Amino acid sequence: MSRAVDPRTDSGTGVKIDCGHVELVASRSSLAELVERRLEACDIRDDRPVLVAVSGGVDSTALLALVAAIARRRHPRRLRPVVGHVDHALRPESSEDAIAVGDLAAALDLPFRSARLDWSGSDAADVSSSAARDARWAALTRLAVDAGAEVVLAAHHADDQAETVLLRLARGTGLDGLSGIPEQRGLGSGRRVVRPLLAARREAIASLVETAGLPVRHDPTNDRRDRARESVRHDVLPRLESIHPGAAGRIAAVATEARAAASVPGLGPPPWRREIFDAFDSTGVGTWIRAAAIGLEPAAASTPRATWDGIVRLLLDDDPAPKRIRIAAGFDFTLRRGLATFEHHDAAPNSTVE
Repeated sequence: MSRAVDPRTDSGTGVKIDCGHVELVASRSSLAELVERRLEACDIRDDRPVLVAVSGGVDSTALLALVAAIARRRHPRRLRPVVGHVDHALRPESSEDAIAVGDLAAALDLPFRSARLDWSGSDAADVSSSAARDARWAALTRLAVDAGAEVVLAAHHADDQAETVLLRLARGTGLDGLSGIPEQRGLGSGRRVVRPLLAARREAIASLVETAGLPVRHDPTNDRRDRARESVRHDVLPRLESIHPGAAGRIAAVATEARAAASVPGLGPPPWRREIFDAFDSTGVGTWIRAAAIGLEPAAASTPRATWDGIVRLLLDDDPAPKRIRIAAGFDFTLRRGLATFEHHDAAPNSTVE
């Protein structure tokens, strides 16, 4: 379902879309580097098609612009994006969303595939959010199969992650639930979903869409179907952000650490040879180091994230020079002669890196 249109015009909304401008803005965004890095980490490297799930909302529209920019400007021919849209058919104007997304795909000169869900025998008002979600993923899987794509890209981001973690904490959860939305998971039929924006904040995503001049759609049924999430989004998280700015991003980072802690074996007691860290990503390394440090010195639980990030960079760097980082009063991380360990001492706390 696509129509040939002027590449500078979205005929579904009347908003002018300059494909070159969109790709330029997206390629220069820091989000493009993030998406590119996560695609590589999730082993999306060849020129096979990838299905980009686009509802027409802000988040998925931004993801589409970023993937298009990566495919054409940053790494030509590496990615072959296909736009995929699922019409939930739960409100009369939903078909207009499908038309708008199809027109957006045409304006960006990308292939477009769509599916319309069939709720025959059901009242739209009785369809639960979980039923709609399951039907959407099933439809996206079929679209991916039809497009020859092994991967579906979805636009969940850090604020979505924070909402999920808070809701699970409120309902009661263990470590698995605390890990939140996975960056990737299987969908069946040999397909998987990858979410390369999980570390991105909603504000940055919305700013990209606005700067690129992209039209977006809004589905009001989402607000009514998941009132608990909407309450967290509009009431709880803003309140937390007013108390601790950046709270949503830090909650999302905890989910990343929880996933790493649940899936990666421990290191054993220090000291550790530096090269054992080379086979793992920075998230896993950071999780292990922090857990080991807290086990030796409980005060390390209050150490800022920037300190742990600095330790990870040291471990993954090739600089042979000895290093010391202060973690807490009287407690340091040290790296000497290729051996990493922790040291207790009586000196007063001072700087970070020697």
